[in-house]
Amino acid sequence: MDLRTDVMTENASDDFPHPLPPREDIEEEGRLVTLREAERRYIEHVLREVRWKQRRAARILGISRWSLARRLRKYGLAG
Repeated sequence: MDLRTDVMTENASDDFPHPLPPREDIEEEGRLVTLREAERRYIEHVLREVRWKQRRAARILGISRWSLARRLRKYGLAG
């Protein structure tokens, strides 16, 4: 089953209509990555889409700006 096609879109943001990352962001050499790695990649993916505007990325991710800042430090993505 491909989760990307079975996602309910009522919570999807108008700013970012793709609620799940591309397959290559959740798979590595045909194997699924850990939840931690998938989260890191998805956060990075969203940030790239919004040109690293953290406030907008946090809104799209459904978390506070402070939670995003903590995750950026946790994953070594903070500038």
